[in-house]
Amino acid sequence: MSRQEILKFIEENNHDLLLDFYNKTYEKLKSLNSSIDRLTLYLIIVAFLYFISSGKSIQSFQVGPVSIADISVIVKILPVLFSYILLDIVITSGHKAEVFRIVKFIAMSIYKHDYNFKDLEDTKHSGIVRILMPFSYSIEFSKFNTEKVHILQALFGFIILSPLAILIFGPFYLEYYMLREIYNTYSDFFSKICFYLSIWIIGLLIFYMLSNMIKSIKEQRQDLE
Repeated sequence: MSRQEILKFIEENNHDLLLDFYNKTYEKLKSLNSSIDRLTLYLIIVAFLYFISSGKSIQSFQVGPVSIADISVIVKILPVLFSYILLDIVITSGHKAEVFRIVKFIAMSIYKHDYNFKDLEDTKHSGIVRILMPFSYSIEFSKFNTEKVHILQALFGFIILSPLAILIFGPFYLEYYMLREIYNTYSDFFSKICFYLSIWIIGLLIFYMLSNMIKSIKEQRQDLE
């Protein structure tokens, strides 16, 4: 929902309906936070399994009663699984951002918090909003996102937060690394299926991200009109 659509929804519904809708979306936001944490853990486990299974010293792999004699099967499947989990994280995060915006707007409306237009920006959250929302590190760090920042604070923040770029772009590089290894090492039919399936999933991920970016730009232009 765009900003105008949310504000129109708030204007057309009474306090009781808004409160009921707020409670439902709040619970959904908590569920989405848990889903992202769980998917992130799965992504780390898949990456860990890949580096273990790609080792030359390992000839077989066994999980409970299941035994895999050819370890290369795991090496070929993991890029597909990794790209799928990455896609799931991106889509869930996009949906979380939309739900968060709705919960934020309704919370400010229900509790009649005195806010201005800048408070409705996705990167700025008042103290009241941070207290009302389910805990997340992104919301907690947002309290440092102020218009007036000392140059030393900005420089120190840049140095401290710059490693986060590894967390953002690292999974994409790892996916590229895994696909490159499959392309250079294997030539059987199964490996080609895994290779192109992974590329297709990454293509869906890029399409989703670009579509959301274009949608966000259009909404910002509408808000300025």
